Amino acid sequence: MTPLPKSAEVVVVGGGVIGASISLALAEAGAKPVLLEARAFGGAVTGGSLAAIGTHMHGREEFGILDYARDRWRELSDASQDGIEYTACGKMGFILTDAALAAGKTLVAQEKSQGARAELLMPEQAQQYERLLGGPILAMTYDPDTATVNPFHAVRALMLAARQAGAQLFENTPVARLLVEAGRVVGVETSTGERVSTPHAVLACGPWTTKLAADLDLNLPIEPRQAQCLASIRQPSGTLRQVISSCEAKGGVDSGYTQIQQSPSGQILFNTVTALAPTPKGAEDRVGEVQPGFVVDSVNTLLMLFPALKDLPILRSWVRFEAVTPDARFLAGPVPVPGLHVCAGDNGSGFCRAPLLAQFIADGVTGRQTLPVALQQRAAQLYDPLRFMDGQNV
Repeated sequence: MTPLPKSAEVVVVGGGVIGASISLALAEAGAKPVLLEARAFGGAVTGGSLAAIGTHMHGREEFGILDYARDRWRELSDASQDGIEYTACGKMGFILTDAALAAGKTLVAQEKSQGARAELLMPEQAQQYERLLGGPILAMTYDPDTATVNPFHAVRALMLAARQAGAQLFENTPVARLLVEAGRVVGVETSTGERVSTPHAVLACGPWTTKLAADLDLNLPIEPRQAQCLASIRQPSGTLRQVISSCEAKGGVDSGYTQIQQSPSGQILFNTVTALAPTPKGAEDRVGEVQPGFVVDSVNTLLMLFPALKDLPILRSWVRFEAVTPDARFLAGPVPVPGLHVCAGDNGSGFCRAPLLAQFIADGVTGRQTLPVALQQRAAQLYDPLRFMDGQNV
């Protein structure tokens, strides 16, 4: 086992898709980071993600950011010889009501004005793309450029590239606290008491970010939310071709949001988000069971859209905890403790933004300018971790 280094130029805390992406971006900038993950790499919400990549239904404000991030995912796919299973499958949003139809029309018009190939399809047109589609739909939004990646393979590809660029990565190494002297970060201490001195630390550990920040009197507005999913046994390739979701004019993952897709291995993956319930303290540290109401809602939605799947056997389910902010956007950037950056608050869509956020954080740490200036300024505005500032707390 490789011993922890005594010092590092940057320490990244958290080994999911965000932490792995930041480590790669820092290493490519020549910073030689050390990444510390409390458990297994990609084993928390990253591993439970459906990992959709694209701009569709995320709203206008982040369109340029997501378009840029999708290009970076394509580059990683090429560099890994598609070891991440990048699948440009497209995405369709189902519309069931007149109000949702009006919102869908507006959404498609806005995305087209920004260069997307989005369309509004009538039910018979939608069935040309998704032959088993049924149910009482009025229309479907459609974006042919949405893709998916294999979340486990993606994290491992990022880790491999980061190591090759000079990063050191350690799993099963929980960080117990940040070390501060004269008001600035000077290192981290692990749960076994080992210390790594560093002038820069990046907290990219999802809902666990708040615990480490709280020791420095930083009250980050991040709450853990239970994310759940069901998976069937393998079905013939092409049973489903697109990512199918409810039409979300404002983006984000709220109660009632549905996502259905077929993985390259053939499993049908599906969920319908239930109403937000208070999360018991420390729930994110345990692996819970899916809620019965979630199973019922998810199955009902699946069969409403795809009646032909009525005999689909469910193989497995899983629960993870994602980090949610009040406006469903990341907190990314420096906070009022010199040397400390945060990048957390995925709201269930961290894969979309990971490559851009990684460059944004790496640029902030190293002082380089690798992001286009317009995107850097946009990210600083949208993801400012101080936007919820209240008194002395973030």
